[in-house]
Amino acid sequence: MSCDKYVILGLDPGLVKTGWGVISSAPSGVKYIDCGIIKTKPSSQMEVRLTFIYDSVQDLISSFNPKFVAMEEIFVNTNSKTSEKLIMARTASFISASKAGFVINGYPPNKIKKNITGFGHASKEQIHRMIQGIFGENIKQDKEHTFDSMDALAVALCHAFSNGKHIRC
Repeated sequence: MSCDKYVILGLDPGLVKTGWGVISSAPSGVKYIDCGIIKTKPSSQMEVRLTFIYDSVQDLISSFNPKFVAMEEIFVNTNSKTSEKLIMARTASFISASKAGFVINGYPPNKIKKNITGFGHASKEQIHRMIQGIFGENIKQDKEHTFDSMDALAVALCHAFSNGKHIRC
């Protein structure tokens, strides 16, 4: 792959829904490739859910052959049980990408929001509108995964915008 174009896989980890988004980035701009969610069954045992996330990230890497993997960092929630589940889901994604040979590029939520909208405390709706503005009508419009996959596309875009001149192929 030449240095002027690369594919980025963005991940927005969650135990029920892990959003994913894939873009390509080149000096001429960014392009939407695909997005979706990894959805686990709340009734399944934790190890089954985490294994499913792990395997699904491996499948995404095999399918899209990204050059970079970017992931939203965890913010500490006031509910420790919620934070624990989020950390486990992120860890499953993190280890999956790491085992595939990637150094994971992590971004805090406020940096992602600021990078995409110019405002570090933007709402999910504002992120969604900006992503649609950047990529147009090509984006999947399934209500079930819209916010999670839009967040993942925002993570991928944040990586492209933050590192475009510094990435070495």
